[in-house]
Amino acid sequence: MDELLPCGQQEWGCLALALLLFRVAAVVGFLTSWLLLRLAGVRPAWRVAVLASLLFWFGAGLNDRALVGSLPTAVLPLTSAALFALATVLTAPRPVFWWPRIVLLIALALLWPLSGLVGDHRTETSKRSELVDAGVSLLAPDVTGYRLDRPWASRHDHELFYRLWPERAGVDVNDPNGWAVHVTVAPVESGFHPPVCEAQGSSGPLYQMPCEQVAPNTWRTVRQHAVFYFVRRNGAVTVLASYGTHITDGELRDLASTVAVREPGFFLR
Repeated sequence: MDELLPCGQQEWGCLALALLLFRVAAVVGFLTSWLLLRLAGVRPAWRVAVLASLLFWFGAGLNDRALVGSLPTAVLPLTSAALFALATVLTAPRPVFWWPRIVLLIALALLWPLSGLVGDHRTETSKRSELVDAGVSLLAPDVTGYRLDRPWASRHDHELFYRLWPERAGVDVNDPNGWAVHVTVAPVESGFHPPVCEAQGSSGPLYQMPCEQVAPNTWRTVRQHAVFYFVRRNGAVTVLASYGTHITDGELRDLASTVAVREPGFFLR
């Protein structure tokens, strides 16, 4: 690809090249549509061609917002014909198709927010399935005063990951190691025998270090500037880690004391 489109070697970069190709595709599409409409005897052809091009990009935006994905190849001719028919109706002389034109414009205006709702629903459904299918207890602390961020689960490794950001002034969201609590939930492994705490990762032991018990089924350890709390619940170990100085040991201990099994919707708020 770099040999065909060596955008990385240019000062203007790949983004500029993508925008250029986008505009070229729009112009080529418009000219092709206008020519075909002229040959078909449509007058004025330029109005229909312009509106059909706009409707095409509008439809592409709706598709992206609704997270529908690529349409089947067999549907594309029907979709194109429908767009040109709609463009013909909307550009017809004023005495003809007046009320249908208004109805169509209202419908198009309503489709934009509706597509966003559909996309949000599909995203939530997909994420909920990902959490349920992970095969690990959905453990989390009481997140009052925190924002749960980026939950994702691995069905292969049966692990759950997410971050907790404190909801207070001055938080730097560009510094997750300094400000966020990193949470990992994984099944209890054979190597987890306090006072040696170990949580299994996909590429071997993720954490393995001496730890002290601070509460029933709760252990704590410090490694350099990082503080870890291990909480054993429901056949899984929840590891709460802070790598910076903005989350205090006391705050981590309070979070660890409230770890419990949660519903999937808890992680999607």
